[in-house]
Amino acid sequence: MRKVDPGKIKMAGIVSIVSHQFKTPLAIIKGYLEVLLSGDCGEINVSQREYLSDALENVKRMSCLIENLLDISRIEEGQFKVKLRAVALEKITEQVLKNLSTWIKANNCDIVLKKPKRLPRVLADPDKICQVVQNLVTNAVIYKTSRGKVEITLKKVNKEVLFICKDNGVGISRKDFDRVFSKFYRSEDAIELNPSGSGLGLYISKAIIELSKGKIWFTKNKKRGTVVTFSLSVAD
Repeated sequence: MRKVDPGKIKMAGIVSIVSHQFKTPLAIIKGYLEVLLSGDCGEINVSQREYLSDALENVKRMSCLIENLLDISRIEEGQFKVKLRAVALEKITEQVLKNLSTWIKANNCDIVLKKPKRLPRVLADPDKICQVVQNLVTNAVIYKTSRGKVEITLKKVNKEVLFICKDNGVGISRKDFDRVFSKFYRSEDAIELNPSGSGLGLYISKAIIELSKGKIWFTKNKKRGTVVTFSLSVAD
């Protein structure tokens, strides 16, 4: 169980309250923008569509940030829960890649998934692990350089299943391997490539993996980029 810092509880509670207050107005704005873009309220021209699309993307980004802040407040209050059960990590990974396929292609990136014919199920919360996989894949694509290539490998080692995500992006210096899991921490290269990033994804991912009785860590790619790995216990 993660230790709770009493000094953070009050601030986490404030963040939680404020975040909840933002959720409903943003959901309403998102709904109106989607209706306008659908044309149900009348035809819109190219320029209007562009502005409305940009507005919708920023609303989605804010909604994602709010969800992350709510997760952090739950983590720091010791209220972040995972419901462990036997799940197929390869199916979760395949679904995430399918959901992101259009976005991945639009970002000029190739993703290869390597897995054995048979892989044992792992103990995990499917929704939370889906969140981790999506975060790691998204980071690998965002922080690529020119033509991106991401290689995801799933394999069983002893009584664990490893998820290994290797990219050819800007990479992370060794001194930052642990710091990147800190709340709000972002390297200079990360800020330059993605100024809108929050620095919360890896912090939340680490909490999810540790609550799932697993581990997550970074290593250097031998050629270029970074390798991030997480392990989960075999359920079968």
